[in-house]
Amino acid sequence: MTIKDVATIARVSTATVSYVINGTKPVLPEKRQRVIEAIKQTGYQPNQVAKSLRTKKTNNIGVLVEDILGFSTSHIINGISEHVEQSGYNILLNDLRMLGSLFNRYDQIVQQKDKISKALSLLVFGARVDAVIYVGMFDRDISGIITDLGKPIIIAYSTAKDSHTCSVTYENEQASADAVRYLFDAGHRRIAVITGLAHTSPAQLRMRGVLSAFKDAGLVLDGALVKNGDWERETGYSCMKDLLEHEKDNLPTAVFAMNDLMAIGAMDAIRDAGLRLPEDISVMGFDNREVSRFVWPRLTTVEIDLKGIGFAAAQLAVAQLEPGSKKAKGRNIVLPSRIIPGGTVAKV
Repeated sequence: MTIKDVATIARVSTATVSYVINGTKPVLPEKRQRVIEAIKQTGYQPNQVAKSLRTKKTNNIGVLVEDILGFSTSHIINGISEHVEQSGYNILLNDLRMLGSLFNRYDQIVQQKDKISKALSLLVFGARVDAVIYVGMFDRDISGIITDLGKPIIIAYSTAKDSHTCSVTYENEQASADAVRYLFDAGHRRIAVITGLAHTSPAQLRMRGVLSAFKDAGLVLDGALVKNGDWERETGYSCMKDLLEHEKDNLPTAVFAMNDLMAIGAMDAIRDAGLRLPEDISVMGFDNREVSRFVWPRLTTVEIDLKGIGFAAAQLAVAQLEPGSKKAKGRNIVLPSRIIPGGTVAKV
């Protein structure tokens, strides 16, 4: 069935049928009803390919993820999907599957530039998407990685200084300062810190937040209580074990681990040393990963608004495609994080 068949049955012009389908112009109610009935009767479906050739829009947004198995990715995609569906667009998803090749060496993303460029070209020139949302699996600067292909490109969970990109990420420094202040409010003063990989942006920003909180409180962080981890549970365990062995005469009363995996490793080391959690040593994590809800006591942690990152990224994409749509605020958005109280922080 064609649009002409629908027009004949509904006794209207093909232009009127088009107005009803696309909502581009007002149509008299009785004519609109006849068109709708004719569409139902004929089972007519608009030719989306022909429509995209006419309008130069496919109503598809490409979502290129570094790895769908990254802990943050599914939540971000959920937020993207929610806003995209509300806006009448579709999603085309491409998974780069970088987790195995990068693991926790996320700063080496430059080595994947050719792979990323090829995938972007496939979405833009092959699938002819109207915009691309690039979902990172780690918070870092990927300037120079994303090629300008003449389409709106939004980066989620990472940042870039390139003029042809926008970005949405989360607050690191303030969130870490708030986490330490939460421990201060519980009476803790001798606080240990287990960092992520020291050269990475999140670890540096979170340490700045820690130092800021200590400075504001008129306190000094004991350098002996700072241990460098690598974002994995094993180093959380080994760093905590090292602290317990070398500071046994003056143990910290609390530990801030810069992610949940290391926090859980620290919890295991505390228990293996015969100490009580949180009565002897309290633990604070960061990320609010699913695993933090299945340890006992439930981990006190900092939650990143992952779904909100995806939703805001989709808002930015649609705002660039729809001149009349509600504009998202700014080109580079940083969403706040919040503390999720659990059972691993006790008052001194």
